[in-house]
Amino acid sequence: MTVKRKFPIKSIFTVIILTVMLLFALFPFFWLMRTAVTPAREAFSTKPQLLPQNLTLENLERVISSPTIPFTHQFGNSLIVAVSTTIFVIVVGASGAYALARLKFKGQQTFSLSLLFIQLFPAVLLVIPLFIVMVNLKLTNSLFGLILAYSTSNLPFVVWLLRGYFLSLPAELEDAARIDGCTTYGVLFRIILPLAAPGIAAAATLAFVNGWNEFLVANVLINDSRLRVLSIGLTSYIDQFGTDYSGLFSMAMLTTLPVVLVFMLFQRYIVGGLTAGAVKS
Repeated sequence: MTVKRKFPIKSIFTVIILTVMLLFALFPFFWLMRTAVTPAREAFSTKPQLLPQNLTLENLERVISSPTIPFTHQFGNSLIVAVSTTIFVIVVGASGAYALARLKFKGQQTFSLSLLFIQLFPAVLLVIPLFIVMVNLKLTNSLFGLILAYSTSNLPFVVWLLRGYFLSLPAELEDAARIDGCTTYGVLFRIILPLAAPGIAAAATLAFVNGWNEFLVANVLINDSRLRVLSIGLTSYIDQFGTDYSGLFSMAMLTTLPVVLVFMLFQRYIVGGLTAGAVKS
């Protein structure tokens, strides 16, 4: 006897809606890739086709080997900045988040809420004060200055995120570790951080993406062509005489791929890390 499974209309409707939303979200990336691997004459035809008839790697090769817009050098600068920012904010943010989650001190709640309040300020309001500070510190046209600027902007969010994750961990494990002779830092590095690996992975991923994609601060602090990152390099294909869309789309695709790969590798940690502190705070 076979049992027929009945799918509620509500579930079918939900699947249809989610599928449409997914296609809507992925279409810009699809069109980006489609334009990057299509000859310019066909890509910008008056009668464009969804699937190109001819594929070419000429646009990608031109972007990678361009002597005037050094993609590989800018890629290296972006990688240095994004990875260094991620390491710094995770090391400092984990320590700060643990202190806010477990230690009791005067003004703790006010300081915690101030971290969340800082995120309400748009970056454009902070660019000029940040530029003045960096000029006084002589850190303009410096990758270290850019790393420092990115770290200060990402640190409040990382601390708040990891604080919620640390609060979701049972305090009894720490008490047992202290009974066995662990110090505060021993508890943090031997007990808390291994258990908080999903939250740390989520925070690290978001910090890396923010450091990789950021444009406004990099455009203000970096004027030296040798120190440009990919987000600034993309604008090199736009000038007063026109826009090289084939080169722009090709470089945009190469710039986007590392971010996509990072999200694909750590997507389960991102979801778990962002929702871990939703109940207890």
